[in-house]
Amino acid sequence: MNITIFPTGKGGSESAVKYLLSDTDHEGKKRSVLPEILFGDPNTFTEIANATMRLHKYTSGVIAFRDKESVTPEQITTLIETFRSTFLPSLQVDENFADFWVMHKDKENIELHFLYVNTELSSTQQLNIHPPGEKNIQFFNTFVSVMNDNFGFAQVVPDPLKISLKPFEAKSPNGKKDKKAKNDFAQVLHSEIVGGFITNRNQLIGYMKKNGMDIPKIGDDFITVRLPGAKKNTRLKGPLFRKDSEYAQLVNEHHQSKIPKFLTPDEAQSQRDKLIHHIEARAAFNQRRYLTPRPGAKRTYKPFKKASGAAKDHAETTVPTNVIRSALEEQLTQLKEQSDPATKLPTANLPHHIARRQNQQERDGPLSGVMGAGAALGGLEAQIGSLSMQYHSLLLRLASAKGHRASQIKNQLMALEQKLIALNLELVKKKLQAQDLPKPTIT
Repeated sequence: MNITIFPTGKGGSESAVKYLLSDTDHEGKKRSVLPEILFGDPNTFTEIANATMRLHKYTSGVIAFRDKESVTPEQITTLIETFRSTFLPSLQVDENFADFWVMHKDKENIELHFLYVNTELSSTQQLNIHPPGEKNIQFFNTFVSVMNDNFGFAQVVPDPLKISLKPFEAKSPNGKKDKKAKNDFAQVLHSEIVGGFITNRNQLIGYMKKNGMDIPKIGDDFITVRLPGAKKNTRLKGPLFRKDSEYAQLVNEHHQSKIPKFLTPDEAQSQRDKLIHHIEARAAFNQRRYLTPRPGAKRTYKPFKKASGAAKDHAETTVPTNVIRSALEEQLTQLKEQSDPATKLPTANLPHHIARRQNQQERDGPLSGVMGAGAALGGLEAQIGSLSMQYHSLLLRLASAKGHRASQIKNQLMALEQKLIALNLELVKKKLQAQDLPKPTIT
C-alpha cells in the first residue's frame, strides 16, 4: 500500500466530493464497481469545508493497495482509525476535525480516498494533516512502511525513473484528448534510458529537443520544457533532471525497485520507533495549538460536559510516549487479528516471516503462550474501554442534536453497539482459552 496526497484543495469542495461518489472515473469511463462511503456525510463535509474563507479548504488523498494486496472490511475500518490517530493525535472526529472516506474498487484494487477539512472545528484555526516540509514527508513514509510490514506486504521502493517521467504522464503533449501520445513519449524515454542510449542529462535534453520540445531554462536541479501542444511551460524536477545525476546508478535503482523488499525485525522496530516519535511530536503540537485555551479566544461551541470520574480536559494533559506506543501496538495487533485466512495472501510462509516468528519465539521462551494470552486480553479490554467512552460521548451529544445530525449519531451508536457486543464475546472466549493454557513451571 502507499499514500498519495493530491495537489488540490482550493475553492469549493463540491467537485472533490462529486468525483469520489461519481459512477464514472477521471476518464469518463463507467466504473465497474460503484463507490462506497466508509465514513462521513458528503453534504455535511461540503458545508464545513466551504464555511471558511481560506483558499485551501480541504486536503485530498488516497491510500492505495497494489493489485494483489488483500484486506478485509474490518482491517479497512481499523486502518482508517489508525490513520486518524496517527496524523491527528489528541483530536477527535466530529469534535476537532471533519473527514470523508470513500472506497473505490473499480481498478481491480482497493483505493481508500479521503478528504479532510483544513479547519479545526472548535477553534476554527487552520488544520493541515499534510503540512509542507521534509519532516512531514518522512512521517507519511514511515507510516506506510510500518503498515506494509504489519500487513505482510512488500515495502514501497521508489523508482527514480517513474518519479522523473511522471510529468509526461500527467500532461498530454497534444491536450487531454491525446492520452496515447503522452504515454508513448514517457515509454520511449524510459526505454532509451534503461537501454543505455541516453546516459546523461545533456543527451536527454538533446533527445527532447529533437522530438519537438522547447527547453527555455536549465537549472542545476531542474529543466523547464514546453511540451508539444501545451500552452504553458512545465518545470521538471527529479533524479533525471539534476546536473550531477549518474544515469547508470538510476537505472540500477530502477531495477532494484522491482524486487520485493521486506523489513528485517530490527528495521521493523526502527520504523515503529520513528513513527511513535512523529506521532508524539504531532500530538504535542495539537495540544498546544488546538486544545490549550488562550485568553480571549473564541470557540464555536462549548465542549460537552464529561461524566464524573472522567479524564481531565485535553488542555490539562499531555500524551506520554508509552501511551502512544501502547495505542499503536494495539491497533497493529488488531489489524493482524482481523485478517481473513480465506482471502489473505500466503505471505506468512515467506522465508523472512518464518525467520521472524522463530526469532520471536526464541526471545519469548516458554512464557510466550501465557504472556500472549495476557496481552490479548489486555488489548481487548482496552478496546472495549475506549469504545465505551466513545459510546458515552455520543450519547451526550445526541441529547442536543437534531435532524440529520441526530440520525448520524444514532447510526454511529448502533455501529458501536455491534462492535462492543462482538468484542465482549471475544473477551469471554479469550478468557476461557487462557484458563486452559499450561502454567509455566519455575525450576
